[in-house]
Amino acid sequence: MTRRYDGVFFDVGFTLVYFEPTTAEVTLRAFREAGVAVDVPTLGAAWREVDRLYNSNRATETFDPSEAQDHARELGFRREVLARLGVRDEQTLRRLVEREDALYSQPGVMRLYPEVKRVLARLRGEGYQLGVISNWSWNLRERCRQVGIADDFDHIMGSAYAGCQKPHPCIFRQALAGLGVAPERAIHIGDDYAADVVGATNAGLTAVLVDREGRHQDDDPACPVIRNLEELFPILG
Repeated sequence: MTRRYDGVFFDVGFTLVYFEPTTAEVTLRAFREAGVAVDVPTLGAAWREVDRLYNSNRATETFDPSEAQDHARELGFRREVLARLGVRDEQTLRRLVEREDALYSQPGVMRLYPEVKRVLARLRGEGYQLGVISNWSWNLRERCRQVGIADDFDHIMGSAYAGCQKPHPCIFRQALAGLGVAPERAIHIGDDYAADVVGATNAGLTAVLVDREGRHQDDDPACPVIRNLEELFPILG
């Protein structure tokens, strides 16, 4: 049987991994441990406002793909959030970043969905090349090692390494080049319709939406929707 795809790409957050406690809970704890007294609604509103400011141009924005630039972006984002909470203390900012990193580095905070290792092993056994395409900071490879999946992939591409974010086509092109796979011979699986489905499709890849909660069944009739990664195999077949 002729195989349709050579490369299979995955998003990471909420496609391969989830967080326990939740990202909102970890973030709130980091702010409080940094000395910022804030409640959930106030922090959430400030975070969303800064996220819109920083990510409104994701489809077109490019930046220097360096660890220093990524660190500056992370600091800048959190500096803006703190400013909206009335905090303009650089020492608090540094302490916040340190606490976030420490909390996310704790064993068990990042967890694989139950089927992930089984699916990756089967794909590898069937001869597919495997890659990651994720909007993530410079520590993406470290986080993949943390949950035990770094060695399952032939290429790991994060936005910090690419100098652009999904849905920008440049991150998909760099990931394809990393595997040496043509876009029409690649499929990308992710949980964010705008970033993963629109981005991958515009870059020439086939896209599959992971919708574990059943919230997006009717968003795009042309896009395959799966509830877990085991459901990928009939699409590949």
